[in-house]
Amino acid sequence: MDATRAGIGRRISLAVRVVFALVLLVGGISVLLAWTIYVGVEEGRQRSLEVQAIERIHSVIQHFIGDLHLVSQGTPARDHQPPRLVLEDLRARIAAYEAGERAQGSAEAGQELAQLATLTSLLARLETVSLAVVEAAARGRPPTPREVALISESAHEISAVVEELHAAHEKKFQRAIDTTQRQMLLISALYVAFILSGGLLLLYGDRFLSRNLVTPIARLAEAAVHIAGGDLSRRVPVRSGDEVGQLSRAFNLMAERLEADEAERLTFEAELERQVKARTRELEETGARLQATQAQLIRSERIAVTGQIAAGVTHEIRTPLNSLAINVQLLRRELSGDAGPPSFREFLDAVATLEYEITRINRILEEFVNFARLPVPKLEPVEIDALLQETLGLLRPQAAAAGVRIEPITPMSAASVKGDGDQLRQVFLNLAQNAFQAMPNGGVLGVEVGRDSERVKIAIADSGPGVPEAERELIFQPFVSSKTDGLGLGLPIVRRIVEAHGGSVSCEVRVAGGAVFTVRLPVARPGDEG
Repeated sequence: MDATRAGIGRRISLAVRVVFALVLLVGGISVLLAWTIYVGVEEGRQRSLEVQAIERIHSVIQHFIGDLHLVSQGTPARDHQPPRLVLEDLRARIAAYEAGERAQGSAEAGQELAQLATLTSLLARLETVSLAVVEAAARGRPPTPREVALISESAHEISAVVEELHAAHEKKFQRAIDTTQRQMLLISALYVAFILSGGLLLLYGDRFLSRNLVTPIARLAEAAVHIAGGDLSRRVPVRSGDEVGQLSRAFNLMAERLEADEAERLTFEAELERQVKARTRELEETGARLQATQAQLIRSERIAVTGQIAAGVTHEIRTPLNSLAINVQLLRRELSGDAGPPSFREFLDAVATLEYEITRINRILEEFVNFARLPVPKLEPVEIDALLQETLGLLRPQAAAAGVRIEPITPMSAASVKGDGDQLRQVFLNLAQNAFQAMPNGGVLGVEVGRDSERVKIAIADSGPGVPEAERELIFQPFVSSKTDGLGLGLPIVRRIVEAHGGSVSCEVRVAGGAVFTVRLPVARPGDEG
């Protein structure tokens, strides 16, 4: 890349340097010429001050000579200052002007100094004549013709010297004006040349950038659009070895690699599609076999579950049926007289046993039917506090008989859940009865209600021995029970009802002892009515 930097980068850098040098050159010359013009203007101002000073000296001298003529004619002078003071003022003015000329040190200063020396000598002669004229006038004597002639001669000579000084100043003015005009013309010509050269440089730069930068980049952009659209065969011409040429070559190389990769990808996709089709056929065949196997497993599982249910029901019903059979045999034997006449008490005991076992069979069958045919819940807003109070009210006689104390519930403010009131009542009845069975010697049943933004939590706790951790999940499965009687369907029915309501139920052990069953149900929303 460094070997090709003789292209656009170096050309642009060279052009920038040339333009910068031209700007510095034109700026420097312009500043120099402007300074020269300023010096010329300042010199003109100085010459104007000198002219004003000479004019002032000339005016004072003319005024003084006029006063001398008046005095020589016997007329009072216009200026009442003594001639000596007037002449001293003139000499001071001439000395100041002479000091300014000496400070300039120019070539014309020597000529002006000579003229000033002549003017000073003329003033000295005029001073001598003026003193004589003033003294004669004071004595009442008119001035001599010689004195009058000297006054007039001095006036003419002074005017001639002043004219020469004016002529010298006019030459200086003209020279300064000519110099300023030449410099202004030079600045104008320099500006015109700079504008023309700048315009040519801009025109050349525009054509150079358009040919070497803008047009190639436009081609690159057009080719990139085609490649982005899927035309990977698009290429850009390479016409230089500069940076843009390097970029064009890299772009073409990238396009070639993309085209090769695309061809390889298409080949790979075709092969992959072929293999996928082959594997799909295999998977379809395997899926068909799996579906057949799954159907067979479902049938087997249903048969196994049916057998399990049948075994459970048979096991639970066999005991009361055996008791019924034994009691029926006893009644038949006693009624037949083989064992002697039966007593009325024995007859009533046998009938009571028959009634108990029949009731037990009905309860077992009802529990099984409830588990097997659980209806779909009718969801609507249910006030959980009222439902719990009602349920616990139904349980108080049973709790009193079992020696269980029910702790009062702290009511919540409008705690409503979305559920079926009858099924939720069955949930809380089952959990409470399960707690009663866990406390055969009596205890305490506690009920707590809480909620967050999404759920209402109902916790039912007992003071029994608790549930081992290994059995906390098993107790929610059908036909799993630690009690000697019952099918073990109470807690499975609880789980099915709660999950049908979109909630959950869990079992934990309290630190103080006993088990706690927690039911979580969705909070009722304003649009859940009906």
